[in-house]
Amino acid sequence: MADLMPMVHAERQSLADFLGTVSPEQWTTPTCCDMWNVQQMVGHLVAAGNITAGHFIPGFIGTGFNFNKFVDKDLQQYAKGTPDEVLTRFRTIITSTRKPPGPSYVALGEIVVHGEDIRRALGSRGDHSPEHLVTLADLYRKAGAPLGAKKRLAGLRLQATDVDWSTGEGPEVRGPAISLILAMVGRAGALDDCSGDGVETLRARA
Repeated sequence: MADLMPMVHAERQSLADFLGTVSPEQWTTPTCCDMWNVQQMVGHLVAAGNITAGHFIPGFIGTGFNFNKFVDKDLQQYAKGTPDEVLTRFRTIITSTRKPPGPSYVALGEIVVHGEDIRRALGSRGDHSPEHLVTLADLYRKAGAPLGAKKRLAGLRLQATDVDWSTGEGPEVRGPAISLILAMVGRAGALDDCSGDGVETLRARA
């Protein structure tokens, strides 16, 4: 498998560059991840870049083994203050090699998907390397809980229109690789960029 951390670092740098163009008012915009606005989402990404086992395990236990409660509590310290302060914190973790617990793809998936959650809420799109997209799509297509991509894609064929990647058999969903990736993890809005007989089936599984 390719070394994923250089991809993570490149994606973080790209998002930092984008965030540098965002007005203070836009940092309160709700993202495509319904739980958080832009500032909270960036705080979450900072928290993920600072995570250690020594911090995660007691924090997870302290929330009654509720992962969502742990994540929401953990981001608060990194999301507080002004947008400039939060962006400065984000820039400090661009080259961090720390990542949330779980499979190797977690850090790459977090920055790509949540980066798009931010950009798309603000009317923009990311410019992602084809290597990053193909790598993440290949890893995500097999993912079980909590992402649920494998179950979501069952009986469908996904075909990227901008990179050399496809998977599965059945009714087809065609579209940009980043939109297919987002659809794999339940972002139904990304399917507006897609076509094919399998689109509505995949939308219903979001």
